[in-house]
Parts: sequence; C-alpha cells; structure tokens
Amino acid sequence: MSDAKTLARRWIEVWGNDDPESLPLAEGFVHTSPFGRIEGRARYLEVVKPLAEANVARLHIKDVIAEGDKACVAFTMDTPSGPVACCDWVTVAGSEIVSVESHYDSRNLPNFESY
Repeated sequence: MSDAKTLARRWIEVWGNDDPESLPLAEGFVHTSPFGRIEGRARYLEVVKPLAEANVARLHIKDVIAEGDKACVAFTMDTPSGPVACCDWVTVAGSEIVSVESHYDSRNLPNFESY
C-alpha cells in the first residue's frame, strides 16, 4: 500500500476516532472545502476540530485510490442532518499530509460556517 493510500485512509480513521491531534499534518498543511481555505496545521485543528466535534457523528470509508503522492478517499459523513457523501483529495510528502481538498454538498450542513 502506498504512503498516499495509507495516509488518506488514516486521515479519515483518525477523525472517526476523535483523535485529530495525532494526524501527521505538515506544518504548512493546507485544507480547502466548500467552507473556505485554511493554511497551517495549528490553525486547521483550531478551526475544524470544534466543528467536527459538534457536527460529525461517524465517518465511513467507501474506497481509497492512490498513485504516487496523491490519493482520493471516498467516504460518508454522518451528521445531525443525515449522511453526506464526501470525497477528499489528499496530497502527501514522505510521511506527512501536506494538503487536502474536501468535496461535498454543504447545503445539508447548517451547523457549519465559512472559515
């Protein structure tokens, strides 16, 4: 299994286990989603951790496809408003995640806000 595939799977599993502090995110980590863009590991965890704690009940991995330093992980996010289909593009460098582009329909996530 490639590093990208392993880290993409870990990206979802760690959030599912409520342990985001253990994510192997690069200091310059960049996250983009329908809610905006966040730069920096510390800032990302500061903003997203409380949103996830309040709004995400479970994550279910459907599939992970990887090649080289990139992976795509398809999963379902269980929220108070119901399940949301998601797809994250994960880019890695060595043993760290350097960026994630999250794709999902945000209209069913009324408790989230732009960042």
